[in-house]
Amino acid sequence: MSRRQKTVHIDSNPFICENCGLTVPSLESGTHNRNHCPHCLFSKHMDMKIGDRRSGCRGVMEPIGLWVKENKECSVIHRCRKCGFIRTNRIASDDNEVVLFTLAARLITQLPFPANIALEKIERQQMGGEI
Repeated sequence: MSRRQKTVHIDSNPFICENCGLTVPSLESGTHNRNHCPHCLFSKHMDMKIGDRRSGCRGVMEPIGLWVKENKECSVIHRCRKCGFIRTNRIASDDNEVVLFTLAARLITQLPFPANIALEKIERQQMGGEI
């Protein structure tokens, strides 16, 4: 029996972002693949498994959140607007910090419940009251 070899495409070519239209340069250092636009953080649904470039979807992937791993490495969580597929991509050294902070702030301000109720509960808890 032969083992099936994993094919990983190394893609460092510049491309045009389908969301913002800006040119995305190749990475100078870091990973082998450029997985998202450093200007707007949008990506494109290219892979079934990381690096295989086998997805037929090719939908635009919107940044919907941030994930901090145990090793403190941060990734952007993307969801495909076409099929709903969710994938994380490591943050690159040249990603727009303002857009990253805006994404983090948007997550905090769009809680699944009214913020004023959450703040009242936190205040009551800090003062020793019941929740």
